[in-house]
Amino acid sequence: MFISAVDMTIVNVALPDIADDLNAGIGELQWVLDGFLVALAGLLLLGSGLADRFGRKRVFLSGIAGFGVASVLCALAPSTIALIGGRVLMGAAAACVLPPALSLIAVMFPPEERAQALGVWAATAGAGLVIGPVLGGLLVHEVGWQAVFLVNVPVALAVVPAGIKVLPESKRPGTPPLDLLGVALSILSLVGIVFALIEGADAGWTNPAVVASGVIGVVAGAAFVRVELRGRHPLFDVRVLARPAVAGGVVAILGIYIAFLGTIFLLPQYLQYVQGRSVVAAGLLLAPIGVGTAIGARYNARLFKALGARRAISGGLLALAASTALFLLLSRTTTIAVVMVGAGLIGLLITLVVAPATAVIMNDLGQEKAGDGGAVNQLARQVGGALGVAIIGTVFAGVYSKEIEEKLGRLSEPQRERATESIGEARAVLDTVPQPPRGELVARVDDAFDLAARIGFGTCVVVLLLAAAVAAIALPPDEG
Repeated sequence: MFISAVDMTIVNVALPDIADDLNAGIGELQWVLDGFLVALAGLLLLGSGLADRFGRKRVFLSGIAGFGVASVLCALAPSTIALIGGRVLMGAAAACVLPPALSLIAVMFPPEERAQALGVWAATAGAGLVIGPVLGGLLVHEVGWQAVFLVNVPVALAVVPAGIKVLPESKRPGTPPLDLLGVALSILSLVGIVFALIEGADAGWTNPAVVASGVIGVVAGAAFVRVELRGRHPLFDVRVLARPAVAGGVVAILGIYIAFLGTIFLLPQYLQYVQGRSVVAAGLLLAPIGVGTAIGARYNARLFKALGARRAISGGLLALAASTALFLLLSRTTTIAVVMVGAGLIGLLITLVVAPATAVIMNDLGQEKAGDGGAVNQLARQVGGALGVAIIGTVFAGVYSKEIEEKLGRLSEPQRERATESIGEARAVLDTVPQPPRGELVARVDDAFDLAARIGFGTCVVVLLLAAAVAAIALPPDEG
C-alpha cells in the first residue's frame, strides 16, 4: 500500500525531467501515467480472480516481485516508448497486489482486530502520499528521474522474503471460472477511449486512427456490458450501476479521481515551468495533500454520521471544487501559501467525500453483493484516474498547442510543430533564436502554458460540479 500511494505522486514530480531527458511531448507524458492506470484498471478484477483461484499469498508476492522488476525496467528505459511499456507492466503487477492484500488482512486478523489492521493500512497510505512528492523531489534533484522508480525495489526485496515466511495462504472455495472475455473487452474499451482522448489533441480529432480507436472503445464497452449481462459468471454484475444510490456514489468517486489525477498532472509542471521552482520545492508543495488525507481519515466517519450521505457527498464535492479553483489564482508570482492551502484542502476533502461515497455503495448493495460493491469502488477509482490524465491532459494540450501556433507565428512551421509538443521543446527551439525576439517569445511560451493550465484546472472544477449535481439528484434525501 505504501509503494502504491507513493507512486501516485512521485512520478508526477519527475515529469518535467522525464520530458527533458527523453524529449517527451505532452501526450507521451500522459501515457507515462495512463499506461500504469489503464493496465491497473483493466486487470484489477482479473488479479482478484487469480488470487481467489490460485492463492492470495502466491499472487500477492508474485505481483510485488513483478512490480519491482517492472520498476527497474522503467529506470533503465532509453526512450519514452520503453518507459511507457515498463509502466504498463507496473500496472499489471499492481493489479495482482491490491486485491489480494485486503483479502489477506481479512484472513490474518479476526473481526475484533481487523479494524485496527485496516487503520494501519489506511495510515500507511496517508504516509505514502506525504512522503511521495518530497522523496520524489529529492531523488530527482540528487540522482535523476530514474530514481523515482528504483525506490520501489528495496520495498519489493524486503516484502517478498518476509511474505514467504509470515503470510498465510488462502483461496476462495468454489471459485467460478475466470471471465477472460470480459477482461479482454474491458481493456479494449478503456484503451480505445483513452487512446482517442490523448492522441486526438495531437493528431487531430478527425484522424482515422483516432476515430477508429474511439469507435472500437465504445463498441467494446457496449459488448462488455452485453457479455456481463448474459454471462453465468460475470466479471462483475453491471446491473448494480442502475441503482440510484450506487450510481450517485460511483459518479462522485469518478469525478474526484478525474479531477485529482488531472490536477496533479498539471500542478508539478506548472510549479517548475511557469514559476521556475526546483523539483525539490515542487515536491514539498505537494506534501500537504497527504497531510490533509491523514486529517480527513480521522473525521470522515463523524461527518458522514452528522450530515448524512447526500449532504456529505454533494456538499463535499462542492467544497472540493472550490478548493481546486484556488489554482486558477496561480501566476508566476503567486505565493506558495495558495498552493499549500489548495493541496491540503484537496487531500482533506477527498478523504471526507470518498469514504461516504464508498459507504453508500456498499450499504445499498448489502452483504450479498459486497463483492460487486468492492469491484465497483475499485474500478471507479482506477478508471477515474485514467480518464483524469486523459481528459485534463488533452484539454491542456489542445489549448497549449493552439496558443503556441498563434504566439510563435513568426517561426517556421517545423519549429512551431516542435514547440507544440511541450514547453521544454518550445524553449529548446527558442534557444536557437537570436536576441532580441528570444526573450519576448519565451514569455509568450510561458503565457501559453499558463493559460492552458488554468483551463485544465477549470475543467477539473467543472467535473466536480457536475458530479455534485448528479450526487444531489441520485442519492436519497438525508433524514432529519
